[in-house]
Amino acid sequence: MSLFDKPVDCNECGAQFVIDDSRIASIKEGDLEVQYFTCPSCGAKYLFFVTDSRMRELVRQRKAVQAKIKAARAKRFQERTFKKYMKEYEKIKKEQEEIFPGLKAKGEKILNGAFARDN
Repeated sequence: MSLFDKPVDCNECGAQFVIDDSRIASIKEGDLEVQYFTCPSCGAKYLFFVTDSRMRELVRQRKAVQAKIKAARAKRFQERTFKKYMKEYEKIKKEQEEIFPGLKAKGEKILNGAFARDN
């Protein structure tokens, strides 16, 4: 299964490859889970996503709201109900956007530290 439709170029060696399940791995350290993919040619590591328990809960909530929005569209709910769901969705998205930079910084440290030990 391919995660992206188009191939990506490695920043290190320039090789072009498709990001599929075989390229994705994760490291867990405490409450953090760092997901990354690797270049098949040179082994360069790229941070994909970092979560902690709060981010995982926000992802769960966002998926639930997306399901509500889909149902609201399909069942033609009143506009105010649809707007309420959209407002809830945007609030969750905003919180995710606010906490992700801190998670990303922690994830980069874990990713770099973990691979420094491996090499």
